[in-house]
Amino acid sequence: MRGGVLALILTALTACSSKDAPSGAPLDAGDAGADAPDPCKPGASITPYVRSGGAETTFPAGFRFGAASAGMQIEKGLVHADWYQWANVAGKVARGDKPDDGPDAFAHLEDDVAALVAAGAKAYRFSIEWSRIYPTRESFDKNEPDAAGLAAYHKLLKALRDAGIHPMVTIHHFATPDWLDDITKPKEPQGFERDEMAPLFGEWAKRMGKEFGAEVDDWITINEPLVLMVGAYLAGAHPPGPPLDIDRMFNAAKKLVKAHVAGYRALHESDTVDAGSGHAAWVSIAKHNRVFKPYDACEETDLTAAKKTDYLWNEWLYNALVFGDWDDDADGKYDGPNDKKADPALKGTVDFLGLNYYGVSTVSGALKLKYIGGLPAYDALPTDLPKTDMNWDIYPQGFRDVLRQLKKYSLPIYITENGVGDAKDANKSRYLAEHLWEIGRAIADDGIDVRGYYYWSLTDNFEWDRGFCPRFGLFRIDYASPARTRTPTKASALFKQIADSNKLTAATIDALPAYSSPTLCPGAR
Repeated sequence: MRGGVLALILTALTACSSKDAPSGAPLDAGDAGADAPDPCKPGASITPYVRSGGAETTFPAGFRFGAASAGMQIEKGLVHADWYQWANVAGKVARGDKPDDGPDAFAHLEDDVAALVAAGAKAYRFSIEWSRIYPTRESFDKNEPDAAGLAAYHKLLKALRDAGIHPMVTIHHFATPDWLDDITKPKEPQGFERDEMAPLFGEWAKRMGKEFGAEVDDWITINEPLVLMVGAYLAGAHPPGPPLDIDRMFNAAKKLVKAHVAGYRALHESDTVDAGSGHAAWVSIAKHNRVFKPYDACEETDLTAAKKTDYLWNEWLYNALVFGDWDDDADGKYDGPNDKKADPALKGTVDFLGLNYYGVSTVSGALKLKYIGGLPAYDALPTDLPKTDMNWDIYPQGFRDVLRQLKKYSLPIYITENGVGDAKDANKSRYLAEHLWEIGRAIADDGIDVRGYYYWSLTDNFEWDRGFCPRFGLFRIDYASPARTRTPTKASALFKQIADSNKLTAATIDALPAYSSPTLCPGAR
């Protein structure tokens, strides 16, 4: 999904590269201090969270507190999506979970809007699903959209507007129509590998801008592009699923960039109406960035590997879309035959920066390769940090690190995702508070232009290859109940308190329970 094995596999492959490490945001040799007397001890670069100073942190007037979701994860009936086939036919999801057993969002539209209001949210990020609007290639080619699908999204948008909730719409959140991504033919070009994908995606974006532009100003073309690529072509955890094909991954990634650019230009062409934000189409991607730390801060191969991975994962794509700097071989040098600086075809094809943040990865350049079921994995890099139910390290201080790294792009930032899988609702409040605290300090102390925060997620949902075990929601879903009852978590009350007051105090955080042991999901890594 957003971290774990996907980032770790990419990390290891990048670390094994013989290319020189590119220059990027400086990566220190760790946060060594009183609690880490030996900076050369493996894992010493990852230190426990120490809250930055101050008695309270405040957020700017108009700061947008919201929540997020994605259609494939909360809707029912997306039978023409590749992920539906992946889960229901190929059985690629933990415990055999299937998306149609999830929150059933359209049947509970009023409940979810009421949940947003109850949590004090003023914004909601959701996706419009391509396969719902155009279930077949013929329907797309003839431009015969599914009327019921369009009506459902219009109904949601009206309900949000009536409740004073600002929409942000994603037009591709991992799921692709199965007529573009056929999981039965994984060796053939699928999805974003297809040469036709860029023009088709541009046309899809154009139609959505025309259809919904009077109701939507903020758009995300593609969610977590690099996670999508790594999941599909390295980890084999996403459709079409051929693992260990780095050449296919980079080929697809390059075509994905073209698709984003086509979508960006199409949305600006088709959505010319200000729906209430003071501007018409504002377009970006939702980019997953994370902190990469050397496992051994005194080992040159680990330092080099961390720098390489940081560049490839955190800078390569936004360098292209903001500055127009295209690094075709991703070596950070811009000296290859296909490399370009300030390419006008790419430059300025995001209007803001979408940031998804979930944590930290430790990196080693000298790991022993082992095989598990044909899939390469790497020896675990243990830390003493608290863990989520996905076994991800909780690392709030890294939020400020990645925000500082984005400052060079001089664009407004929206946190398009951040959240925690926590079935016991024991750690969610502290996680929320500590991460929001670091955002507030980044705004106040570092001058970073963060304008909003979308918690992942509004409700528990279908978490891709991990199924329903990870519970990220501000509202808990009772999957055993036909009514799919929504129950507020303790974190939803804290979210409302912060959103209503536009501030967070250190005393509030100090009063929260310390992190407890997670309830690890099957296959957590």
